[in-house]
Amino acid sequence: MGKNKTISDNSNSWATSFGGAAIFILWGIVLISFEIPHEWALPAWMQTILFIGLIALLPIGTYIGWIKNFPRWSYPYVGHVLVFSLYLSRGSTPGIYLFGIPIFDREIWGWRAWIPFALIATLALVVTRSSRPIARFFTNILNDWTLLTFGMFGFMPLLVFISFDEVDRLYTLYFMVVLSLLMTGVALLYMRADNPRNRVIALLTGIVLTIAISVIAPSIYWQRSGWTFPLQGAILGGIVLLFMFSPAVIGLLNRAFTRPDTV
Repeated sequence: MGKNKTISDNSNSWATSFGGAAIFILWGIVLISFEIPHEWALPAWMQTILFIGLIALLPIGTYIGWIKNFPRWSYPYVGHVLVFSLYLSRGSTPGIYLFGIPIFDREIWGWRAWIPFALIATLALVVTRSSRPIARFFTNILNDWTLLTFGMFGFMPLLVFISFDEVDRLYTLYFMVVLSLLMTGVALLYMRADNPRNRVIALLTGIVLTIAISVIAPSIYWQRSGWTFPLQGAILGGIVLLFMFSPAVIGLLNRAFTRPDTV
């Protein structure tokens, strides 16, 4: 008796499951489109629309999750919008053109990368008129540490993108298809899981496989080209794995300091 009810109790419908997987579906399409060889003549405007759609989806998903007290599906959006904004603020893009009209030229994004997050945070605070959703974000994690790992899994597509940087497009393309399907499948399995054990299994299996492919495939490519990075890649992969499952400490501490329920 007396068990705390968490957001997991009613968040595994197919609608919410696809909500949690949508970020990986769109990221997968973007990753695949970016690796299509130039000679296949994919229209530049199509990549632009996909990229803009991805940038828009992250804050929109975060906003909806915020005003709904951060249900399980929203955690990848929150994690990714923060990391992606940080990543984009220190980088530049070839330029964003819509139907031949330059929207953003090649330059460092800087503070502008944080505009979408700042807007949705302000709007969410105005709509909710409360800081309770922010508190709920953290209390949810205390009740279920896998939420934080799932949130960090949200920026796995970005890590995949970085790991295959400068690798031949046609070589990368096939792996991007596999990894996109894998990450989407993991998100669906996690969302559909009805108990913590199955959620841990889904995340652990998916993250290990994603990291393994992202480390081994580029290493094989660079080894063929005369470069060897297998040891460094394995070490980095291990660090990422440990980091993403570090929230398990929260579960151990919570269990240690929570008294057993009495009948």
